[in-house]
Amino acid sequence: MKTALAALFFAAWVPLAFGGPCTGAEAQLAQVSRQLARGEPDAAEQVLGSIAPSYPACPDVLLQEARIVAARGDAATAGGMFMRYLEVAPDDSRGYTYFGRFLISQRQYDRADRASEVAIQKAPNDPGALALRGQLLDMKGESQKGLEMLNRACQLDPENVDAQFYLGTIFDRAKRPDEAVKHFQKVVSIDQRDARAWDYLALNLEPLGKLDAADEAYRKALDVNSPGTQFDAFLDYNYGRFLVKRNDLADAKKHLDRAVELVPQARSTWYERAKLNLRLGDYKQARSDAEKAASLQDPAGVIIDLQLYSLLEQIYRHLGEKELAAKYAELARTTPIPSRGDHR
Repeated sequence: MKTALAALFFAAWVPLAFGGPCTGAEAQLAQVSRQLARGEPDAAEQVLGSIAPSYPACPDVLLQEARIVAARGDAATAGGMFMRYLEVAPDDSRGYTYFGRFLISQRQYDRADRASEVAIQKAPNDPGALALRGQLLDMKGESQKGLEMLNRACQLDPENVDAQFYLGTIFDRAKRPDEAVKHFQKVVSIDQRDARAWDYLALNLEPLGKLDAADEAYRKALDVNSPGTQFDAFLDYNYGRFLVKRNDLADAKKHLDRAVELVPQARSTWYERAKLNLRLGDYKQARSDAEKAASLQDPAGVIIDLQLYSLLEQIYRHLGEKELAAKYAELARTTPIPSRGDHR
Protein backbone atom coordinates (compact mmCIF):
# COMPACT_ATOMS: atom_id res chain seq x y z
CA MET A 1 0.00 0.00 0.00
CA LYS A 2 2.83 2.36 0.94
CA THR A 3 4.56 2.08 -2.43
CA ALA A 4 1.33 2.57 -4.33
CA LEU A 5 0.33 5.64 -2.36
CA ALA A 6 3.80 7.14 -2.59
CA ALA A 7 3.77 6.69 -6.34
CA LEU A 8 0.32 8.23 -6.49
CA PHE A 9 1.37 11.35 -4.58
CA PHE A 10 4.76 11.82 -6.19
CA ALA A 11 3.14 11.78 -9.61
CA ALA A 12 2.37 15.15 -11.22
CA TRP A 13 0.56 16.90 -8.39
CA VAL A 14 -1.73 19.81 -9.12
CA PRO A 15 -1.99 22.11 -6.05
CA LEU A 16 -5.62 22.31 -4.98
CA ALA A 17 -7.39 24.23 -2.25
CA PHE A 18 -7.44 22.25 1.00
CA GLY A 19 -10.88 20.98 2.04
CA GLY A 20 -12.90 20.37 -1.15
CA PRO A 21 -10.90 17.40 -2.44
CA CYS A 22 -11.32 15.69 0.94
CA THR A 23 -15.09 16.17 1.31
CA GLY A 24 -16.66 12.90 2.42
CA ALA A 25 -13.47 11.45 3.89
CA GLU A 26 -13.35 13.57 7.04
CA ALA A 27 -14.48 10.83 9.44
CA GLN A 28 -12.01 8.27 8.10
CA LEU A 29 -9.14 10.77 8.11
CA ALA A 30 -9.93 11.68 11.72
CA GLN A 31 -9.90 7.97 12.56
CA VAL A 32 -6.49 7.58 10.91
CA SER A 33 -5.14 10.49 12.93
CA ARG A 34 -6.43 8.98 16.18
CA GLN A 35 -4.92 5.61 15.34
CA LEU A 36 -1.55 7.20 14.71
CA ALA A 37 -1.78 9.07 18.02
CA ARG A 38 -2.38 5.68 19.68
CA GLY A 39 0.68 4.21 17.99
CA GLU A 40 -1.27 2.03 15.54
CA PRO A 41 0.29 2.62 12.10
CA ASP A 42 -0.93 -0.72 10.72
CA ALA A 43 -4.57 0.05 11.54
CA ALA A 44 -4.13 3.59 10.23
CA GLU A 45 -2.68 2.30 6.97
CA GLN A 46 -5.60 -0.08 6.50
CA VAL A 47 -8.19 2.69 6.87
CA LEU A 48 -6.21 5.11 4.72
CA GLY A 49 -5.77 2.48 2.02
CA SER A 50 -9.53 2.01 1.85
CA ILE A 51 -10.19 5.68 1.04
CA ALA A 52 -7.07 6.82 -0.84
CA PRO A 53 -8.18 5.56 -4.30
CA SER A 54 -11.43 7.54 -4.00
CA TYR A 55 -9.66 10.76 -2.96
CA PRO A 56 -6.55 11.01 -5.17
CA ALA A 57 -6.38 14.81 -4.83
CA CYS A 58 -6.97 15.03 -1.05
CA PRO A 59 -3.91 16.63 0.56
CA ASP A 60 -4.77 15.18 3.97
CA VAL A 61 -4.29 11.67 2.61
CA LEU A 62 -0.72 12.64 1.75
CA LEU A 63 -0.14 14.06 5.24
CA GLN A 64 -1.41 10.96 7.01
CA GLU A 65 0.56 8.69 4.70
CA ALA A 66 3.72 10.67 5.50
CA ARG A 67 3.04 10.11 9.19
CA ILE A 68 2.57 6.37 8.63
CA VAL A 69 5.79 6.11 6.65
CA ALA A 70 7.62 8.08 9.37
CA ALA A 71 6.24 5.75 12.05
CA ARG A 72 7.60 2.81 10.05
CA GLY A 73 11.09 4.33 10.09
CA ASP A 74 11.44 5.10 6.37
CA ALA A 75 12.98 8.52 6.96
CA ALA A 76 13.96 9.31 3.37
CA THR A 77 10.49 8.68 1.95
CA ALA A 78 8.70 10.33 4.87
CA GLY A 79 10.83 13.46 4.63
CA GLY A 80 10.04 13.86 0.95
CA MET A 81 6.34 13.36 1.53
CA PHE A 82 6.21 15.94 4.33
CA MET A 83 7.98 18.45 2.09
CA ARG A 84 5.53 17.71 -0.71
CA TYR A 85 2.61 18.28 1.63
CA LEU A 86 3.99 21.67 2.67
CA GLU A 87 4.12 22.63 -1.01
CA VAL A 88 0.51 21.55 -1.48
CA ALA A 89 -0.89 23.00 1.76
CA PRO A 90 1.56 25.74 2.85
CA ASP A 91 -0.92 27.36 5.24
CA ASP A 92 -1.79 24.23 7.22
CA SER A 93 0.00 24.35 10.58
CA ARG A 94 -0.39 20.57 10.97
CA GLY A 95 2.09 19.99 8.17
CA TYR A 96 4.76 21.99 9.98
CA THR A 97 3.85 20.38 13.30
CA TYR A 98 4.12 16.79 12.10
CA PHE A 99 7.19 17.61 10.03
CA GLY A 100 8.77 19.20 13.10
CA ARG A 101 8.15 16.05 15.14
CA PHE A 102 9.65 13.98 12.36
CA LEU A 103 12.74 16.24 12.31
CA ILE A 104 13.18 15.82 16.06
CA SER A 105 13.16 12.05 15.58
CA GLN A 106 15.95 12.56 13.03
CA ARG A 107 17.84 14.83 15.47
CA GLN A 108 17.57 17.75 13.08
CA TYR A 109 16.79 20.14 15.90
CA ASP A 110 17.49 23.43 14.13
CA ARG A 111 15.10 22.56 11.30
CA ALA A 112 12.52 21.31 13.81
CA ASP A 113 12.82 24.62 15.68
CA ARG A 114 12.13 26.57 12.49
CA ALA A 115 9.17 24.32 11.65
CA SER A 116 7.73 24.90 15.13
CA GLU A 117 8.02 28.67 14.71
CA VAL A 118 6.07 28.54 11.45
CA ALA A 119 3.46 26.19 12.94
CA ILE A 120 2.78 28.50 15.89
CA GLN A 121 2.67 31.57 13.65
CA LYS A 122 0.03 29.97 11.46
CA ALA A 123 -2.05 28.57 14.34
CA PRO A 124 -1.22 30.18 17.72
CA ASN A 125 -3.94 28.21 19.51
CA ASP A 126 -3.49 24.83 17.87
CA PRO A 127 -2.64 22.23 20.56
CA GLY A 128 -0.25 20.34 18.28
CA ALA A 129 1.67 23.47 17.34
CA LEU A 130 1.76 24.58 20.99
CA ALA A 131 3.05 21.17 22.09
CA LEU A 132 5.80 21.14 19.47
CA ARG A 133 6.90 24.72 20.18
CA GLY A 134 6.78 24.09 23.93
CA GLN A 135 8.98 21.03 23.58
CA LEU A 136 11.54 22.88 21.44
CA LEU A 137 11.64 25.84 23.82
CA ASP A 138 12.26 23.46 26.71
CA MET A 139 15.05 21.76 24.77
CA LYS A 140 16.61 25.18 24.17
CA GLY A 141 16.64 25.91 27.89
CA GLU A 142 13.56 28.15 27.92
CA SER A 143 11.73 25.75 30.21
CA GLN A 144 9.24 28.20 31.72
CA LYS A 145 7.99 29.30 28.29
CA GLY A 146 7.92 25.68 27.18
CA LEU A 147 5.95 24.70 30.28
CA GLU A 148 3.37 27.43 29.62
CA MET A 149 2.85 26.32 26.02
CA LEU A 150 2.60 22.66 26.95
CA ASN A 151 0.14 23.46 29.72
CA ARG A 152 -1.99 25.42 27.29
CA ALA A 153 -1.87 22.58 24.76
CA CYS A 154 -3.11 20.14 27.42
CA GLN A 155 -5.90 22.52 28.43
CA LEU A 156 -7.06 22.88 24.84
CA ASP A 157 -6.73 19.19 24.04
CA PRO A 158 -6.24 16.80 26.99
CA GLU A 159 -5.85 13.94 24.48
CA ASN A 160 -2.71 15.42 22.90
CA VAL A 161 -0.18 12.74 23.79
CA ASP A 162 2.82 14.83 22.77
CA ALA A 163 1.88 17.68 25.11
CA GLN A 164 1.12 15.28 27.95
CA PHE A 165 4.37 13.37 27.47
CA TYR A 166 6.71 16.35 27.34
CA LEU A 167 4.93 18.11 30.18
CA GLY A 168 5.51 14.94 32.18
CA THR A 169 9.23 15.00 31.39
CA ILE A 170 9.50 18.56 32.70
CA PHE A 171 7.92 17.52 36.02
CA ASP A 172 10.18 14.45 36.05
CA ARG A 173 13.28 16.65 35.80
CA ALA A 174 11.89 18.98 38.47
CA LYS A 175 11.57 15.99 40.84
CA ARG A 176 7.80 16.40 41.08
CA PRO A 177 6.73 12.76 40.66
CA ASP A 178 3.12 13.30 41.69
CA GLU A 179 2.62 15.74 38.79
CA ALA A 180 4.69 13.66 36.37
CA VAL A 181 2.64 10.53 37.10
CA LYS A 182 -0.61 12.27 36.14
CA HIS A 183 0.72 13.15 32.69
CA PHE A 184 2.36 9.80 31.96
CA GLN A 185 -0.79 7.97 33.07
CA LYS A 186 -2.70 10.07 30.55
CA VAL A 187 -0.22 9.18 27.80
CA VAL A 188 -0.44 5.42 28.35
CA SER A 189 -4.22 5.58 28.59
CA ILE A 190 -4.17 6.87 25.00
CA ASP A 191 -1.15 5.05 23.60
CA GLN A 192 -0.44 1.81 25.40
CA ARG A 193 2.46 1.08 23.03
CA ASP A 194 4.64 3.95 24.26
CA ALA A 195 7.42 2.19 26.16
CA ARG A 196 9.04 5.50 27.08
CA ALA A 197 5.89 6.71 28.83
CA TRP A 198 5.52 3.44 30.76
CA ASP A 199 9.17 3.70 31.82
CA TYR A 200 8.80 7.30 32.96
CA LEU A 201 5.59 6.36 34.78
CA ALA A 202 7.39 3.59 36.66
CA LEU A 203 10.33 5.85 37.53
CA ASN A 204 7.97 8.41 39.07
CA LEU A 205 5.84 5.85 40.88
CA GLU A 206 8.95 4.62 42.71
CA PRO A 207 9.59 7.74 44.83
CA LEU A 208 5.89 7.83 45.69
CA GLY A 209 6.29 4.40 47.29
CA LYS A 210 3.95 2.73 44.78
CA LEU A 211 6.34 -0.11 44.09
CA ASP A 212 3.87 -2.75 42.87
CA ALA A 213 2.39 -0.23 40.43
CA ALA A 214 5.90 0.69 39.31
CA ASP A 215 6.75 -2.96 38.71
CA GLU A 216 3.60 -3.37 36.63
CA ALA A 217 4.46 -0.27 34.58
CA TYR A 218 7.99 -1.55 33.95
CA ARG A 219 6.61 -4.89 32.76
CA LYS A 220 4.16 -3.20 30.41
CA ALA A 221 7.02 -1.11 29.04
CA LEU A 222 9.03 -4.26 28.36
CA ASP A 223 6.07 -5.86 26.59
CA VAL A 224 5.85 -3.02 24.04
CA ASN A 225 9.49 -1.92 23.80
CA SER A 226 10.41 -2.48 20.17
CA PRO A 227 12.57 -0.62 17.63
CA GLY A 228 11.04 2.64 16.47
CA THR A 229 10.44 6.19 17.58
CA GLN A 230 9.18 5.08 21.02
CA PHE A 231 11.98 2.61 21.76
CA ASP A 232 13.51 3.07 25.21
CA ALA A 233 17.14 1.96 25.32
CA PHE A 234 17.45 2.65 29.06
CA LEU A 235 14.39 0.62 30.08
CA ASP A 236 16.36 -2.50 31.05
CA TYR A 237 18.80 -0.33 33.01
CA ASN A 238 16.00 1.32 34.97
CA TYR A 239 14.17 -1.93 35.61
CA GLY A 240 17.39 -3.70 36.58
CA ARG A 241 18.11 -1.06 39.22
CA PHE A 242 14.53 -1.33 40.48
CA LEU A 243 14.86 -5.11 40.84
CA VAL A 244 18.11 -4.71 42.78
CA LYS A 245 16.26 -2.50 45.26
CA ARG A 246 13.66 -5.27 45.62
CA ASN A 247 16.47 -7.79 46.16
CA ASP A 248 15.50 -9.76 43.03
CA LEU A 249 19.11 -10.10 42.01
CA ALA A 250 18.77 -12.91 39.46
CA ASP A 251 16.24 -11.01 37.33
CA ALA A 252 18.13 -7.77 37.88
CA LYS A 253 21.22 -9.43 36.39
CA LYS A 254 19.30 -10.36 33.22
CA HIS A 255 18.17 -6.79 32.66
CA LEU A 256 21.51 -5.18 33.47
CA ASP A 257 23.20 -7.65 31.11
CA ARG A 258 20.86 -6.40 28.41
CA ALA A 259 21.44 -2.79 29.43
CA VAL A 260 25.18 -2.96 28.75
CA GLU A 261 24.41 -4.45 25.34
CA LEU A 262 21.89 -1.74 24.45
CA VAL A 263 23.81 1.24 25.84
CA PRO A 264 27.48 0.18 25.98
CA GLN A 265 28.68 3.80 25.82
CA ALA A 266 26.97 4.74 29.11
CA ARG A 267 29.11 4.61 32.24
CA SER A 268 26.01 4.08 34.37
CA THR A 269 25.08 0.71 32.86
CA TRP A 270 28.52 -0.81 33.54
CA TYR A 271 28.65 0.74 37.01
CA GLU A 272 25.29 -0.70 38.07
CA ARG A 273 26.20 -4.15 36.77
CA ALA A 274 29.54 -3.95 38.57
CA LYS A 275 27.75 -3.17 41.85
CA LEU A 276 25.40 -6.10 41.29
CA ASN A 277 28.23 -8.51 40.47
CA LEU A 278 29.98 -7.40 43.66
CA ARG A 279 26.86 -8.32 45.63
CA LEU A 280 26.65 -11.64 43.80
CA GLY A 281 30.29 -12.41 44.70
CA ASP A 282 31.46 -12.44 41.08
CA TYR A 283 34.46 -10.23 41.82
CA LYS A 284 36.30 -10.77 38.55
CA GLN A 285 33.30 -9.71 36.49
CA ALA A 286 32.67 -6.83 38.89
CA ARG A 287 36.25 -5.68 38.33
CA SER A 288 35.87 -5.89 34.55
CA ASP A 289 32.64 -3.92 34.62
CA ALA A 290 33.95 -1.26 36.99
CA GLU A 291 37.13 -0.77 34.97
CA LYS A 292 35.02 -0.45 31.82
CA ALA A 293 32.88 2.17 33.56
CA ALA A 294 36.02 4.05 34.60
CA SER A 295 37.19 4.15 30.97
CA LEU A 296 34.02 5.95 29.85
CA GLN A 297 33.29 9.66 30.11
CA ASP A 298 30.12 10.82 31.84
CA PRO A 299 29.64 14.54 31.09
CA ALA A 300 26.20 14.59 32.72
CA GLY A 301 27.64 13.43 36.03
CA VAL A 302 25.22 10.52 36.38
CA ILE A 303 27.98 8.37 37.89
CA ILE A 304 30.76 10.54 39.29
CA ASP A 305 34.39 9.47 39.67
CA LEU A 306 34.05 9.33 43.44
CA GLN A 307 31.44 6.59 43.16
CA LEU A 308 33.71 4.58 40.89
CA TYR A 309 36.71 4.96 43.21
CA SER A 310 34.68 3.70 46.15
CA LEU A 311 33.40 0.74 44.17
CA LEU A 312 36.83 -0.17 42.80
CA GLU A 313 38.30 -0.02 46.31
CA GLN A 314 35.73 -2.57 47.49
CA ILE A 315 36.25 -4.85 44.50
CA TYR A 316 40.06 -4.84 44.76
CA ARG A 317 39.83 -5.50 48.50
CA HIS A 318 37.68 -8.59 47.83
CA LEU A 319 40.18 -9.73 45.20
CA GLY A 320 43.04 -9.35 47.68
CA GLU A 321 44.80 -6.66 45.62
CA LYS A 322 45.82 -4.49 48.56
CA GLU A 323 47.84 -1.87 46.69
CA LEU A 324 45.05 -1.11 44.23
CA ALA A 325 42.50 -1.12 47.04
CA ALA A 326 44.62 1.38 48.96
CA LYS A 327 45.06 3.55 45.85
CA TYR A 328 41.32 3.84 45.25
CA ALA A 329 40.57 4.28 48.94
CA GLU A 330 42.87 7.31 48.91
CA LEU A 331 41.28 8.65 45.72
CA ALA A 332 37.84 8.22 47.27
CA ARG A 333 39.03 10.11 50.36
CA THR A 334 40.60 13.03 48.50
CA THR A 335 38.29 13.48 45.49
CA PRO A 336 35.82 16.35 45.96
CA ILE A 337 32.14 15.86 45.21
CA PRO A 338 31.17 17.87 42.11
CA SER A 339 27.84 19.59 41.65
CA ARG A 340 25.47 17.18 39.95
CA GLY A 341 23.18 17.92 37.02
CA ASP A 342 19.71 16.64 36.44
CA HIS A 343 19.44 12.98 35.59
CA ARG A 344 16.49 10.97 34.48
